[in-house]
Amino acid sequence: MVSDVMLKRITTFGIKTTLAETRDIDALTSILAESANQSVFFCNVHMLMLAQEDSVLASAMDNADVVFADGVPVAWLQRRLTHEDAQVIRGYEVMLAICKRALETGEKIGFFGSTSEVMDNLVMNMNQRFKGLPVAYQSCPPYVQGELISSRDDLQSIRESGIKWLFVGLGCPKQEKWIVRYQNELDCHVLGVGAAFDWLSGTSKKPPEWMEKYALAWLYRLLNDPRKLWYRYLKYNTRFVFKATTVLWGHK
Repeated sequence: MVSDVMLKRITTFGIKTTLAETRDIDALTSILAESANQSVFFCNVHMLMLAQEDSVLASAMDNADVVFADGVPVAWLQRRLTHEDAQVIRGYEVMLAICKRALETGEKIGFFGSTSEVMDNLVMNMNQRFKGLPVAYQSCPPYVQGELISSRDDLQSIRESGIKWLFVGLGCPKQEKWIVRYQNELDCHVLGVGAAFDWLSGTSKKPPEWMEKYALAWLYRLLNDPRKLWYRYLKYNTRFVFKATTVLWGHK
C-alpha cells in the first residue's frame, strides 16, 4: 500500500482522488517506488467532470492506486471538502522526477502512446536532459476510436523489457481505461501522463508556471488551440463551477 502519511484517498464529486499533503515530488516518487506496480492518474477538471458521465472512467479512477490533483481547481476542491492542505501534483513533474531517479538507480523506464514523431522527439529530449537514461521500451500503438485493446504479444513485450516505470500518453480517458484494464498483467508502475508527452517532446508548449499557479493553464491551452478546446472548456469548466458551488454549499 502507498503510505498514508502524505497521501490520503478522499471522495471528490463521488470519485476517489488522492490528496497529497506535500509538494515534495521526489518524496512522493519514493513512496510510489516502495510499493508494487502502482497505477497513477493525474486528475484535472476535464477528467473529473468527464467521469461524471463516463462510468468506465469513473470505475477506472476508483480502482487506480493514486489519483493526484493535476491542477489548481481540483486541489482547491479537495481543500474545501477536507479542510486539509491539498497540493497540486502535475504529471510532467512526476515524470521528470522518476527519470531523475531512474538515472540514479538504473531502474528502466518505458513510454507508450502518442505518435512516432512525438515519441522520437520525447526520447531524444529526455536523453539530452538525463544523459544515459535507461529507456528500455517505447511503443506508439495505432490510433483507434474508443478503448485501446492490446494483444498478448504487446503486453509480453512490455513485461520482457524489464521496465519498472511505464509512462502512458494516450490522452484522457483512453489512457486511464487502458491502464486499469492491463495493470495486473504488467510488472511495473504505470502512469497516465497525457499532455506531458507533447510538452516534453517540444511538440506543444507548456503553460507558464504563473498561469498554472493561478488556475489559468486552461486559458493558455485554449488560446493555443481554440478550435479543439473551446467546447470542452465551455462544457466541463462550467459544469465544474456549478457542481462545486452546489456540493460546497451543502457541505457547510
